[in-house]
Amino acid sequence: MSIISNNSILSFYDGQSYCFVKDILVPGYTIEEELIRIIGFASFKEINDFISKISSHSINLHYPTFDLKTPLLEVVRREDVQILALLLDKIPVSLDDTTTQPCGKTVLMSAAYTSRNTEILQLLLKKGANPNKLDVRNWSCLQYAIVGERIKNVEILLDIGLDINARDCDDRTPLMIAVILSNLEIISLLLNRGADFTVQDRTGFTALQLAILRKKRDAAIILIEKGSNVYLPTPLTKISLKQLSEITLTKLLPSIQYDDDDDDDVFHYDDQDSIHKMAVNDTNDYCNYRYGTTIEIKVDSDVSISEA
Repeated sequence: MSIISNNSILSFYDGQSYCFVKDILVPGYTIEEELIRIIGFASFKEINDFISKISSHSINLHYPTFDLKTPLLEVVRREDVQILALLLDKIPVSLDDTTTQPCGKTVLMSAAYTSRNTEILQLLLKKGANPNKLDVRNWSCLQYAIVGERIKNVEILLDIGLDINARDCDDRTPLMIAVILSNLEIISLLLNRGADFTVQDRTGFTALQLAILRKKRDAAIILIEKGSNVYLPTPLTKISLKQLSEITLTKLLPSIQYDDDDDDDVFHYDDQDSIHKMAVNDTNDYCNYRYGTTIEIKVDSDVSISEA
């Protein structure tokens, strides 16, 4: 698209048709930048009038500003279904295009993450946005809805059949992500919809072990109540969750019930310092993998996190 300035008249040529627009652009703005600006405050009629004065082929809804705003993302953030429908009806666009966004994020992923208006998500799906498209981390819009803590969006995406046990590049499931965030509503929703709490991520941790390592007591209790295996040893040092809790989440211990007959399934260590050190090794294994941090044991057995 070329822009030719002639005093207050701008001539836009998109290779197919000429369109002369007088006094509708802020000086120095492109069409897309002006559209982004007016989306923030203008009425449906004003936006419709603006689009009508310009050839629809001249507008790129994925055009990014320096801070990666686009016309499409701005109308999603505004959460106005009528204006979004107007843009999608009048301006050709590929909803799955990720060229201008980081991590291969689509507009549907952004809507799942930010929008409190479920009609926005439903309209994008109706217009052909692909809910199964993955970003560079193997996240679909389901993971984005979980991270954005938009439970209604999570419900919609589960209703249309997204894989509730899908793995990302770290082999984490949506349930594991919800556990790390400790959103109890979403955790309960996923478990009630059949999320598998027995699977392990790439480091070998289950959702329950992640909850204990992250000190998410309420999330851990929900997982235990749903039947998570409290006897499963940690992947590195093979200590029990009870022993792991003694160093990372002591308040959880009353919630862990053990049968005396199953004592053989639990690893015993008489030396309390050994238990502490082994629990710290497991935590280091997780933290080094995820965050580049280590755990230091002080003389009084307190635990602190420091940079590796």
